[in-house]
Amino acid sequence: MYEHLLCLYSIVSDQVMLYNDDFPIFLNRYGEADAILFGLGGNRENRFNCVRELTELPIKKLNIISPISIHGVSNVKTRYVDWDFHIRTNAFDFDMRGNRYKNIRNRLKQAEKMGYHIKLTKTFTPNHIYILSRHMTRKKLDFWDYEELLSLERFFREHDHGLMMEAYKDDRLVGFDIVDFFEFNRTMAVPLGIYLKTPLISDFMMYENLKFARDKGYEWVDVGPTCRSAGLRRFKEKWLARPRFKLYIQTLKVRSQE
Repeated sequence: MYEHLLCLYSIVSDQVMLYNDDFPIFLNRYGEADAILFGLGGNRENRFNCVRELTELPIKKLNIISPISIHGVSNVKTRYVDWDFHIRTNAFDFDMRGNRYKNIRNRLKQAEKMGYHIKLTKTFTPNHIYILSRHMTRKKLDFWDYEELLSLERFFREHDHGLMMEAYKDDRLVGFDIVDFFEFNRTMAVPLGIYLKTPLISDFMMYENLKFARDKGYEWVDVGPTCRSAGLRRFKEKWLARPRFKLYIQTLKVRSQE
C-alpha cells in the first residue's frame, strides 16, 4: 500500500498517468517509468495488461511494485520480495504489561530520561534540511529514495495533507517522521523517519506515533517495508508489527524503441 507516497512520486516525476483508473504510472526524462500496481481494485489481468502496454512506450526501464509477481513478460527480473508491516492499534497494550513488552518498557523508560518531547508541524525549515542531510550521508539509498527525500520541502509546500511529527531534546530538533493518512482515514502511514544519531529516538517516535493514531481513532499504523534489513524487521516485530501486504519489487528492461 503505497498511496501515501504517491504525491512524493508525482513531485519528482516529469509525467504522471493513471492506468485504467487503477494504477499510477510515473515517467521521467531519463527513459524510466515507475508502476505502482496496487491500485484501487485492479486484478491480476489488469496488472499484466498494464505492464504489457507500458512496454510499448519509448522507455528503457520499468520499475514495478506489485502484490503479485509479474509473469509472462520477457526481461522481467525480480530484485527482491518484501513485506509491508502494520500495527493494529487496538491490539497494542499501551500499559505494556507482560514479558512481550519488557524490551519496549525498558527502552521507553530510558528515552523518558533523555527528555524527548514532540511537536506537530507542516513547516519545513533549515533545521529539517540539516537533519535530512545528516541522515542521507549515513544511508546507502537508491536514486529514487534520494529524489523523494529532496522533495519533502516542496511536498509540504504544495499539499495540504500529511504532517511532520518532530522530536526535540530540550529545544533542539533531533528528528522527524513523515505522517500521512489514507484508506478513508482507517490507516495512519509513517513512510519516512529522519533522525540524527540520537539514542533511543526510534523507540520514542514509534510510541508517539502509536499514541497519536490511537487518540485519533486510526485502526492501523503502516510502518512500511523491511527494506531487506533483518535489524529493521526485528525492530518492527518488537513493536508487534506484522506483515500485511507482500511486495514484489521487479525491474523490466525494455528494448529500445528507436
